[in-house]
Amino acid sequence: MKRTRTNWTKKATILLAAICVALAGLSGFAPPAERDWLLQVEGAPISRAVYSYFLSEALKGTQGKPKDLAALRRDVAARCVEYIAVNSELRAMEVPVDQVLKDQVAQQTAFAWRVLGRYYSSIGVDKRTLNAGLAGRAAKDQLFRALYDTGGKRAVPEASIEAYFYGNFVACEGIRVLRTVMREDGEDRLMDTDEAAALRQTLAEFVEAANEAGDFYGVAREERFAKALSYAPISVVTVQKGDADYSDADFEQLRKLSPEKITLLNLPGFFLVARGVDMRESPEEYYLDYRADCLWKLKGADYEAALKELCGKYRADENAAEMERFYQEWKW
Repeated sequence: MKRTRTNWTKKATILLAAICVALAGLSGFAPPAERDWLLQVEGAPISRAVYSYFLSEALKGTQGKPKDLAALRRDVAARCVEYIAVNSELRAMEVPVDQVLKDQVAQQTAFAWRVLGRYYSSIGVDKRTLNAGLAGRAAKDQLFRALYDTGGKRAVPEASIEAYFYGNFVACEGIRVLRTVMREDGEDRLMDTDEAAALRQTLAEFVEAANEAGDFYGVAREERFAKALSYAPISVVTVQKGDADYSDADFEQLRKLSPEKITLLNLPGFFLVARGVDMRESPEEYYLDYRADCLWKLKGADYEAALKELCGKYRADENAAEMERFYQEWKW
């Protein structure tokens, strides 16, 4: 379907139609009886159920009643506005519902309701409202892709996404060996200098033997080397630049690993016996698996700024009397 190239503006007829359609999917949006709504976004009433869902999201990670209720109310209002704005923009751009995302939301809803259904029921959020709230998250991702992914209004060239991936990710195949020894009580302790030197020597001999035999896996199973390797399996890992376990200098060492030769690296906290992996040979396993993350890294900040601009064009009005009553009755 051809996407209409609308700007981040509110054309009255498009906006009102989009909001009406978006709200139709939310059973929690109530009719405009005075006691049924707490907030209006461009005149569209938001019910207690929907408001309660967004309030529960705003309270995640907090304990007890927040000291700044005014800030909390602004936060919840902003979440409601963003939900309406994102869905309205998708409608205005004529972006169809992504069936894959819709299925994912259904699965997330089923799981969340199974685990937290009693809690949501206690705050007046039914399963359909929960589904709509989770769908709002998916809609935000869908709008991002409609703007920046292939064919989007602000599409990022594929070459730029690939360049980011291959510049910030590296893969290697090997074993990480900690410089620790188990004590009699079962707890680990750090090796002393002599123990670490002995382990390093054994690993160096393993690397030489494995390269000479051309059999990484077979030599790793030899008892002497298997013990030094803590009987750990050889595995392929993908490391992103900035990973807490690897400094930028360590990352560059990983990047230099040859796929044809096993190397021993002495890294902070552990030894690494590994060989490089040419990720370009299997883009479906590496690049495509991380492509979405790379696109967010490249355009996430730009998208947040665009969302802020979009949401700034929407007005939210509280039903003051009902809002005060609602917060007094809320179970903190």
